[in-house]
Amino acid sequence: MFESRRIANVGKKRLRVAALLLVFFALMSVAAGLVLESSRGRAFFNYLALFLFLLSAGLVAATYIRKSTWAIGAEGEEIVERILGQLNRSYRVVHDVVLPRTRGNIDHVVLGPNGVFIIETKNHNGAIICDGDIWEQRKIGRRGTPYLGRIGCPSRQVKGRAALLNNFFKERLNMNLYVNAIVVFTNPEASLSISNPTVTVLRPDQLAGFLMYCDSKNLLRNETISKIEQALAPYSQFHMGS
Repeated sequence: MFESRRIANVGKKRLRVAALLLVFFALMSVAAGLVLESSRGRAFFNYLALFLFLLSAGLVAATYIRKSTWAIGAEGEEIVERILGQLNRSYRVVHDVVLPRTRGNIDHVVLGPNGVFIIETKNHNGAIICDGDIWEQRKIGRRGTPYLGRIGCPSRQVKGRAALLNNFFKERLNMNLYVNAIVVFTNPEASLSISNPTVTVLRPDQLAGFLMYCDSKNLLRNETISKIEQALAPYSQFHMGS
């Protein structure tokens, strides 16, 4: 299971707890009005219950947004994981890699006879526009109002991860390996308009073919692939199971 999926599942459990608290404090306010005889006492407990109710409501909203964000990201990673699982045995894949002394993860590292590839998965919807390293996400709200999403800069993000992985190879394995950087957009509701990309930008159905037929700057023997895989394995956050 990907780290993002585990975080989404944790968020789901916290959302249930927050919702139960919301109901509890609402009932507490009602009970205070029925049980307490003093109007001052009822007012105090009503204000307290209202404060706790609003606090719980805020917690529910924040937890729901965070859970939804992680779940959307996890869906994209799982789509790519299934595609990579169909590659032939000459390829090895290490998922969800967090390198030492770094923050953030590499969604997928693919090791093959034609080189090293890292994949940044994006599950954004809307119109995705790229010109070099300038990215924009245009979306339409529920009332038909257009607005800009928060897509950041996927190309700079994945290139930064590629540089970190290259440094890791130099330090741990004494290898200077070129790392091919790929961004995959998995959401079928996204429309892509890509100009002058500084990294490879693909749809899921293009990924396997690109990996197998890409002319890389490095040709790797099976022994080297195994060595790299073993070096990366301790830093994989990916675990099978629920």
